Amino acid sequence: MLFSHDGIHDSQTHLSSPLYFYEQLRKEMALSIRRKSPLALIKVVFNNPESQQVRAEDVLRFSYELSTLTRTEDCVARLGTNEVVIIVPGGQDQLEPFLGRLMNATSLTVNYTLQIKFARVLASAQENGLAVLDRLENAPLISMG
Repeated sequence: MLFSHDGIHDSQTHLSSPLYFYEQLRKEMALSIRRKSPLALIKVVFNNPESQQVRAEDVLRFSYELSTLTRTEDCVARLGTNEVVIIVPGGQDQLEPFLGRLMNATSLTVNYTLQIKFARVLASAQENGLAVLDRLENAPLISMG
C-alpha cells in the first residue's frame, strides 16, 4: 500500500492510512470515555471467489462504494489488502443501523462479484486501542446477505 504525501490517506483507495486510523482510534476512545458512550468498530473483509488474489480493480471499486455508504465522522481505513476497519462513533445506537445499511447495500459486492464479511465490537472504557483491535480480529465474521 502506498500513502499520499499527507500521510493521511492510502493513495490507491483514498481511505485513511493505518497511522491516521490508529491516531483517530486513540482520540475517539478518549472521547467515548468522556461521553460515556462506547465506541464501535466494524471490520469488513472482501474477496473475489473467482480470483486467487485480490485484484486492484476489486479494491478500488469496493473502496469507492464503501466511501459512498459511510458518514464524514466515520473513520474508514484500509488495514490490509482486502480488509477495512471503520470507527463508528456513537456506540450501539449508531452501530446497528450503520451495519444494516452496509449489509443491505448490494453495491458493496460490486455487481455480486465480491464476497463480503463483517465483524463488530464495542470498546469498553477499560480497554486500550490494541485490546479492542485484538478483540475485533478474533470476532466471528458474518457473511453479507
